[in-house]
Amino acid sequence: MKRVVLGCMAGAIVLCMLIVCSGLAFSAEFSADLVQKTAGMTTTGKVYIKDNQMRMEMDTPGGKSINLMDIQTGSMQMLQPAQRMYFEMQAPKAGVVTTDEALAKIADKKHVGTEKLDGHECDKYEIIYHDRSLGKMTQWFSKELNYPVKILYDGPQGESVVEYKNIRQGKIDSSLFSVPPGYQKMTLPGMGHTK
Repeated sequence: MKRVVLGCMAGAIVLCMLIVCSGLAFSAEFSADLVQKTAGMTTTGKVYIKDNQMRMEMDTPGGKSINLMDIQTGSMQMLQPAQRMYFEMQAPKAGVVTTDEALAKIADKKHVGTEKLDGHECDKYEIIYHDRSLGKMTQWFSKELNYPVKILYDGPQGESVVEYKNIRQGKIDSSLFSVPPGYQKMTLPGMGHTK
C-alpha cells in the first residue's frame, strides 16, 4: 500500500503545482511526454490536456499511476491500474487559481522574459506567494497552447521541476479523463480534502 501511496503522491505533486495556472480557460488540446524532477528523483510519463481536463500517466516506484484532474474545480482522481482502484481528492478551494485576479490575492506574478521550449514561444513568469513560507514558482507559458510547458517550484520541501516535451497537438478522446469501469473507489487515511 505504501508504494501505491507514493505513486499517487508523485502525480499529486505535479497536479498541485498546476493548480496555480491563471488563464487556462481555453487551452489547446495536446499530449506530451512529461518529466518531473523532485528531491533528486526523476519520474517520466505522458500528459493529455483537453479544455479544463488533464490526464497524467506516470511510471513511479510503486508502478504505473494515472492522475485525472479537472483544473477548473480542483477535483482529482488518482488511479492505480495494477490494483484496479482509485482515490479521489479535492484541492482546497483557495488553491485552485485559474485567473490573474484570483492569483493576485495570493501571489505576485511578474513577467521576466521569453524563451523557446520544445519549439514553443513561451512567456516566462515568476510567481512569488504573499505567504513567503510557500516559496515561489517559475512558469514557462506557451502562447500557442495557452498552457505552461515547464514549471519550476521552489518551496519548503525543496525544488520540483515539471516539463513537457515532444508536444503533439490534436484531438484527445474525452474518455481518457474518466475513471474506467470496474475500478474500486478507495480512501487514503490522513490525506485530507478527500471527496
